[in-house]
Amino acid sequence: MGKAFASPTSFEEVFNVKKKRILALFLAAVSCLSLAVSASAAGTTTRKATDFKDYDRSAWYAEAVSAAVDNGLLYGKSSTIIDPNGDMTRAEMAAIINRSFGCYKTADISQYKDVSKSKWYYKDVALAVQMGTYNGRSSSTMAPDAPISRQEAMTVVARALELDYDAYAKTDLSKFADEKNISSWALPYVRAMVGADYIHGRTKGLEPLDNITRAEFAQIFHNIIGTYIVSKGTYDKDIKGSVLIRTDDVTFKNMTVDGDLIIGCGAADGKITLDNVTVKGRLLVWGGGTKAVYCNAGTNMPAVVVARVDDAVKVIYDRDSTLAVIDTIKVRITDRAKAFKETEVIFYDVSGLREAQKDLNAIVADNQIDITAPAHLYALVGEQSVKAEFVNSSKSDTYKVEIRKNKDNALIADAFELAAGKSISTLTLLEAAEFGNVDCTVTVTAFRDGKQIGSMQTELTLHTAYLWPKEVQ
Repeated sequence: MGKAFASPTSFEEVFNVKKKRILALFLAAVSCLSLAVSASAAGTTTRKATDFKDYDRSAWYAEAVSAAVDNGLLYGKSSTIIDPNGDMTRAEMAAIINRSFGCYKTADISQYKDVSKSKWYYKDVALAVQMGTYNGRSSSTMAPDAPISRQEAMTVVARALELDYDAYAKTDLSKFADEKNISSWALPYVRAMVGADYIHGRTKGLEPLDNITRAEFAQIFHNIIGTYIVSKGTYDKDIKGSVLIRTDDVTFKNMTVDGDLIIGCGAADGKITLDNVTVKGRLLVWGGGTKAVYCNAGTNMPAVVVARVDDAVKVIYDRDSTLAVIDTIKVRITDRAKAFKETEVIFYDVSGLREAQKDLNAIVADNQIDITAPAHLYALVGEQSVKAEFVNSSKSDTYKVEIRKNKDNALIADAFELAAGKSISTLTLLEAAEFGNVDCTVTVTAFRDGKQIGSMQTELTLHTAYLWPKEVQ
């Protein structure tokens, strides 16, 4: 049974959990999430599934429902009734997703005339609309009390997981006899859920138009997310399956995540650090701000998906120890995340900078030119001062240095001279740096006794971002 990690010391217990079997289950709903009738922040709960008299510990759903209760996702219909076989409503599904991801920011839902502010689910619907998991049944109706269909549920979960619908566009659904019953609007999401191996169908097929029960949805979500991180701290034990972090100031160190690593909305603007972490699935980022998600030494994963919709977030990936895999990482920033201009995924390479400086020690025969020049310059958006170490190692020659943009041959800084044995550590750009990369050419001309004796050229790239780590700043 998957559990929330209330503190780092609880890892031992959780990691002994055996991998869940994926039952032949199936989905429902176009937009929202919850298994409970009351709304609250995600976290652990003191209630146990066995507190409810209609919970059957021998039933197929026992492990999943128990995990949902333990992790604060599923509440009872009353103090004694959990109603595992009852249909889930759209509002209930909204609540569960919100609790799972630690959602906290709401949208204006005044257009939905059937969502009363007096209802328990008002905030949960507003949270789900803000996250983008939930749409109305029409422009003015949400139908929060209506049962959610299996295809609607699949849609909501696929949105919450930010599955790449294009990647699963060719998923074969012909093995399901009721494939034709899938609504056209739901088809991309159903294909993604089946293609990702999250949905296997019922005996009769996918049954997309049927309602989904509270136990069925608990099982589906249990199959996807096995571990929740709910407390700040450092964690260093391997995790089987996918993990969802729903708080800030969390460090994963020297460990492997067997599935996806999801940084939930609950991370807000806080910092998440991955240090020597292998993620076999995706890094999915819903939270973490400009303080950044730092992927440090030895951390790698096949894909990074940035989905935060309420503010900017930065994922800074240290290429230092991952040179062999860096080019294989697929990066996708969703359209809503791109609305915040400071949102970006940054790959930087401190060790590469050092090596480039060594390689670019331009030593020409007969000691004509002996200069150390950087291959990369790192600037902050809007600033003109840039760290740049140029060292004249000759004993008698003066060097004139020009740095021009390859695009238009314009100088990026005033040309400067270095006397023998002298160096500089800072350049002042002619214009405030703009976001992006600029390829440049460095031309070094050598003078001896006032006469030009030779010249050389090398390449340089000016990188500009909104934030750089200390090593680059």
